[in-house]
Amino acid sequence: MRYNRKLATVSPEEFAELMAIVYSEPAPARPLTPDDHWRRAYQLEQQSKRVLGSQADLFSRRTITHYRRHRPAAEVEAPAMETIEAKLDRIADDPLATFGPERADRPAYLSRDDKAAILQGAANWLRVRQRVRIVDAPGAVDPAYGPHLFLGREGVIWRLCNGTFADHCYVFLDPVGAERTAKIRMVEVRDIEPIT
Repeated sequence: MRYNRKLATVSPEEFAELMAIVYSEPAPARPLTPDDHWRRAYQLEQQSKRVLGSQADLFSRRTITHYRRHRPAAEVEAPAMETIEAKLDRIADDPLATFGPERADRPAYLSRDDKAAILQGAANWLRVRQRVRIVDAPGAVDPAYGPHLFLGREGVIWRLCNGTFADHCYVFLDPVGAERTAKIRMVEVRDIEPIT
């Protein structure tokens, strides 16, 4: 590609720099860690457990995939949901109100010291591949969505977070009922407990 002064919106030096980037070799892929290899193998294993088999159509239509039914989700007492009127009354005079209803046993925002204490308490079991159960969740804004839907679900810690979300982790949830897709959810460390 040649530099055309009539059409150009950048200087010749910037154009040369951009073309050097375009024609340069791509950066080599990061080598996979043992956790990456485990994630790939675990995901394939879970996928093979979900699929029961496939059936080819005799008249060249789409192949039908049959899925295995799993155990139903554990029965968990659902948290009480606020009505819209109660929610509007609660946040009317507070522009910094949290979305879900406040609970005395679970503050909405944690200080750095509280986060450090939670991580210190979970230091002996918080690692990738650890089986966990979701035992708590923040208050929900909408009863149809949110982390409270996964209360009582089990899974494995898929990935640990760092930086701003150091007190969170991703959990690969075990399938329940007729679920067909993998569910990987970000959960606060204070909301999970290890399964031994």
